[in-house]
Amino acid sequence: MRNSCVTSSLDAPKISCLIPVYNGETFLAEAIDSILSQSFRDFELIIVNDGSTDGTAAILEKYAGRDDRVKILTQPNGGIVAALNAGLSVCRGQYVARMDADDIAQPDRFEFQASYLDTHPGCVLVGGLASSIRPDGSRGGISSGGRHKRTDLGIFPPRIAVSLHPLITVRREALRSIGGYSDKFPHAEDYDLFIRLAPFGSVDNPDKIVLIYRRHEGAISIRHLELQERSAALAEIDARRAAGLPEISSETLEAYIRLRIWRRYQGVDWQKALDLRGQQIKDLFNLSPRLWASKPHWRLRLITLAAMARFVKTGLGRRARG
Repeated sequence: MRNSCVTSSLDAPKISCLIPVYNGETFLAEAIDSILSQSFRDFELIIVNDGSTDGTAAILEKYAGRDDRVKILTQPNGGIVAALNAGLSVCRGQYVARMDADDIAQPDRFEFQASYLDTHPGCVLVGGLASSIRPDGSRGGISSGGRHKRTDLGIFPPRIAVSLHPLITVRREALRSIGGYSDKFPHAEDYDLFIRLAPFGSVDNPDKIVLIYRRHEGAISIRHLELQERSAALAEIDARRAAGLPEISSETLEAYIRLRIWRRYQGVDWQKALDLRGQQIKDLFNLSPRLWASKPHWRLRLITLAAMARFVKTGLGRRARG
């Protein structure tokens, strides 16, 4: 691994911004510029070049030579988890701010999030809102982080406090206490991280736009949707097991995973959601005797019923719009 990072704790910055990049030459400069233009100046920018084969390295060298706050790690391609953990190992800031190499931070993002963590000691992670950019360059909608501040694994399906991963700022000591990111749950490393951070404090998502992110068809979260949802559910089960909570039957778990996948498809592939609705109806009316006394299964049915109602409402709206 080649790097230009200085790991001394002397004069450690308030914030370490961590950006992993793989073949990101198209939008990388715009992402870096948005960080270097922050109103809050006490930060370092750690960029991990994860074996890029395009012009990424040249762009990074240019910025590192221009601003000594920019630190570059270069390593063979090892995937997102390896890149994030490599970056975390050299972060010196009190807080670690995440961002992706194709997103744009709002000018006051660091100022707002650092102040929020300073004044909310019970919060381990602060997120916010994100505005999106479509592939054609037009502005999309606003995305929020999550509804819950605290994770509750004691119920099933559980309530998990989450945020939008590319815009979070986290207390570094909490990240190090849990050992950083894990590759145990493919394409759900952020979700697993949120679960494992839960004992350290709340996950807060203030009503403020702090990031502009790009929506594009090549996004990993879309290409690997089904694996991502299965991994997220298994991360919940793993955390429940570690907490000594009762096991969930395999039948209930598989129904839950199917529900998660179906709900995601409603937002990205309506035809696929239509194709899967029959299975949801079967799960909803599953009268298997061994599930009658299962509280988790009955709660799952209620959630499925609510999802079905939203599905019908959305379908009617789409039909009305022609």
